[in-house]
Amino acid sequence: MISEIEHPQPVDFETATLPLLNYLFSKAMKLTRNQNDAEDLVQDTYTLGLRKWHMFQPGTNLKAWLSRLQFNLYISQYRRRVKRPDRTSASRMEETVRDRAHYDVRPDLVEQSPEAMLADRAFLDSLPRELRMGLHALDERYRSVLLLNVVGEKSYKDIAGTLHVPVGTVMSRLSRAKTFLRDYFSSLETVPSQS
Repeated sequence: MISEIEHPQPVDFETATLPLLNYLFSKAMKLTRNQNDAEDLVQDTYTLGLRKWHMFQPGTNLKAWLSRLQFNLYISQYRRRVKRPDRTSASRMEETVRDRAHYDVRPDLVEQSPEAMLADRAFLDSLPRELRMGLHALDERYRSVLLLNVVGEKSYKDIAGTLHVPVGTVMSRLSRAKTFLRDYFSSLETVPSQS
């Protein structure tokens, strides 16, 4: 009698990869030596991993697969930075928003919804003009995730619960928000100043 070969049950991306979050962050810190850059690298790794999830072979080493994606991303990003230095980094933008939210305005700002944050004149007035413009130009889905994470200091899981979306969607939207703002600031730098 020939027994059927049991195939492992398909596992969704979040269930399989979230237990590796701390491991990937630790590796990212060793590569970048900067917490904000490490967080960006982990988010980019998860975003790429989600896009390529169909290519992962169940039963193979998931930790090694994600580590390779992360390392390749790091090398690609490094090469891009060397070719075109980016004076306005997403990390500095995040630090500005976070600092202004916590020190220049009110501590209760972190409890507000993204819509309330955008309506808070004191908070908005404390931000550089370019950052205000970038936030308003950002798609609402991405802006909400960015504000909840950076200003509200909410975890991916908490944001997912608040917005009723999967954690992978939160990570993808946050990555897209940061990419949009990087590109937005880069485009401002290339526009000739009007005196």
